[in-house]
Amino acid sequence: MHICFIDESGGFETPASNPSATPLMVIVGLIVDTAEIHEATAQLLQEKLNYFPQKCQSPMFLDHILSEVKGGDLRASLRSPSRNTRRHAKGYLDRIVEILEQRQISVIGRVWIKAIGQPLEPAASYTYAIQDLARQFQRFLEAKRSAGLIICDSRMHNQNSQVSHSIFTQKYRVGGDPLPLILETPLFGSSGNHAALQLADTVASALIFPIAARVYCAHQWPGGHTDAHFDEVRARYAARLAALQFRDRDRSGKWQGGVIVSDKLRRLPSARLFH
Repeated sequence: MHICFIDESGGFETPASNPSATPLMVIVGLIVDTAEIHEATAQLLQEKLNYFPQKCQSPMFLDHILSEVKGGDLRASLRSPSRNTRRHAKGYLDRIVEILEQRQISVIGRVWIKAIGQPLEPAASYTYAIQDLARQFQRFLEAKRSAGLIICDSRMHNQNSQVSHSIFTQKYRVGGDPLPLILETPLFGSSGNHAALQLADTVASALIFPIAARVYCAHQWPGGHTDAHFDEVRARYAARLAALQFRDRDRSGKWQGGVIVSDKLRRLPSARLFH
């Protein structure tokens, strides 16, 4: 059995509308074999203790799950003028990517590059992304002859309900269930209780966000969200993330899936993200 853990990075607001407005939105799914969750959790807790002991003050090792290392804070460290700060963040990210590789965790996702002066529609964009990731997850489960569940990082109750209902209406439609190997509609969990949601946050916010920002947005929106130091992130991790993607071929033999980019600025293809 596999679980797809989903988290997001970025916002839906119009780019450059305020200093914190992001030029892109990232939603990432990490597909984890349930047999690997225990070891992945233990590894993450140990790396948090190793790299961020100030966050892990409890004498109880398992309490370290509650002390989150936020991807947004890592991204800020990656653009720091301090070389030591950047080196520390990259050292931690090295360990995170090693966990993904050792535990054979697959990566899928959606990235929206915003058009000039245009926000994303929150409900439609997020709901579409979850539906798309569910279809990718279904194909993964078919390939692995497995069954699965989706767990998303919890948002507001009405948003959670809307997203879950969008999958419910697909699974129980009159024409038949297109997602039969996904056993239930999406569930929502607190990231402070799930190591894999914390891993998804790190991948979305500290890896894919800065890479996509440099590839697709830097020409249009220079500044903190597209800092030139993020080129180091792409050089260090892009090939490894590309190898972790779940991709398959459609009926015509064309590759599909993985991390899909919708670029409303220059219409650059998804293949540019990691290559």
